[in-house]
Amino acid sequence: MSTQPTMTDILPRIAQSIQRVVQLVTALPPAAKVEPLLPGDRSVKDVLGHMTWWDQWLLLTLPPAPGEPALAITLPLADQIPPNDHWADEMNAKVLQYNQPRAFAPIWEEFTTTRALLVKRVSQLSDADLYDPAGMSATIGQPVAPLVCGIYEHYEEHAHEFGSLAGRRQRREF
Repeated sequence: MSTQPTMTDILPRIAQSIQRVVQLVTALPPAAKVEPLLPGDRSVKDVLGHMTWWDQWLLLTLPPAPGEPALAITLPLADQIPPNDHWADEMNAKVLQYNQPRAFAPIWEEFTTTRALLVKRVSQLSDADLYDPAGMSATIGQPVAPLVCGIYEHYEEHAHEFGSLAGRRQRREF
C-alpha cells in the first residue's frame, strides 16, 4: 500500500527538478539553446517556453493564497484552449508554434520569473489543499495533487531531454 506524498515530500522534489533543469540549460552553449536539437524539431528555448506556459497555466488555475491578490499573468493563447478535457496536445502544438520565432532571452526571463512565482505559491499549499476533495479541488474543478506532483514530473521529463544534449555535447556532437 502506498501513501500519498505530503507537501513536505513534494517541495524538495520540485526544488531539485527545477535546479537540475536550470543547471543543464545554463551549462549549454548559446547556440545549443536555440537550435532544434531535440525530438520534434524543438529547441531548448522552445521547451522552456512550453514549461513556462504550463507553469503559468497552473498559477492561474490555483486560487491565490489567502489574503493575496490574483497574479497579474497574461497567459498567451488562453483564448485558444478548447472547451473540453483533452486539450494538452493541441495546446502544446500551439505553444510550440508561438515560441519558435521568439528569442531565448525573453523566454528565459519569463521562465525564471514564473518558476519563482510557482515555487512561492506551491510552498503555501497544505496537504489538505492537495487532497481534500471538498477544498481547493472543488474550487478549481479538478484534483490538486496531480497538478502539483506534475510540476516535478514535468521538470524531470524535460531535464532528461536537456541531459541528453549535455551528453551529446560531451561527445562533441555539436
